[in-house]
Amino acid sequence: LSLVIMFLIVLLTSFGIMLFHEKILRLLNAQEIGNLLYLVPLSILLAGLNQTFNYWANRKKYFGSISSSQITQSIGIGITQTGFGFTSISGGLVLGNIFGRFVAAFVLVKQFIKNDTSFLSAIDKTRMIQEVKKHKDFPLVNSLHAFGDIIRTSGSVMLLSSFFGASVLGFYALSLRVLQVPIGIVGSALGQVLFQKFTKLHNSNDDLFPYVKKVLFQLIIIGLPIFVFLYIISPELFSFVFGEKWRVAGEYSRILVPYLFMNFLISPISSIPIILEKQKEIFYISVIGNILFLFIIVLFQDCSIKRVLGMISIVMSIYYIYVLYWYYKVLK
Repeated sequence: LSLVIMFLIVLLTSFGIMLFHEKILRLLNAQEIGNLLYLVPLSILLAGLNQTFNYWANRKKYFGSISSSQITQSIGIGITQTGFGFTSISGGLVLGNIFGRFVAAFVLVKQFIKNDTSFLSAIDKTRMIQEVKKHKDFPLVNSLHAFGDIIRTSGSVMLLSSFFGASVLGFYALSLRVLQVPIGIVGSALGQVLFQKFTKLHNSNDDLFPYVKKVLFQLIIIGLPIFVFLYIISPELFSFVFGEKWRVAGEYSRILVPYLFMNFLISPISSIPIILEKQKEIFYISVIGNILFLFIIVLFQDCSIKRVLGMISIVMSIYYIYVLYWYYKVLK
């Protein structure tokens, strides 16, 4: 069912881009993107495959494959984007992202083909329709949540490009990509494992709070040195790896470190609302977070980009602290 929905979304996105390619570029004020826009459906396809087979691997307890796919994705993205950085090929960030998603999907799909293809013959269309009706609220709320995140991401790209230009957007995108490597390696892989563990504890009527508290403490111990190191060395690191002209991206990274450190803490335990059936509540909270993110860019559009990023880092850090407090309340 997930694959069917994903392929429908990919088809609709493909038709939309083919029909409105030029209008989308003008709306984003990013003519230089050009034909890279056609890669969006492929990116959605690979992201969908990753998510679908991630959940399947988690259900079957293929934790080794989950970890391998996440680590492979992060390393693949990093190496590919760095390699393109030394060439004159445009769109290296986009192509690197797609390559990383591809190798991650390859690991998971290969595992499925190896062990679980017999599952396909057991698919019952009638039962599939019944499951859709039974759990219609779950995908609806989760889809709205995901759609809100997409609006924030796409909206921030559009606003930053419009207010500050494509070069600033490029520096911002690279800084996010580098800072999100530890989030991708630790957060995503650990999140899948924790989802299984949290679900088992909840179904056994065990108290989740002590375990979540322990996990959060361990994440702080792991993440704090990494992000402090990135805060100290980011400008020099970007200059050394990508070239002196990318030092600015390192300066942006330094500003965004507090915000993304909080994201690092939240990401692995973000399954808590789903397990406790609090999707609607966390959706409303996420709407506030998304609005705050975009509102900051609009409000400070006449200021320097560093001031904008500084305000984003401060406000979103406070937002994530509130999310942690909300988790505490629902767990207690």
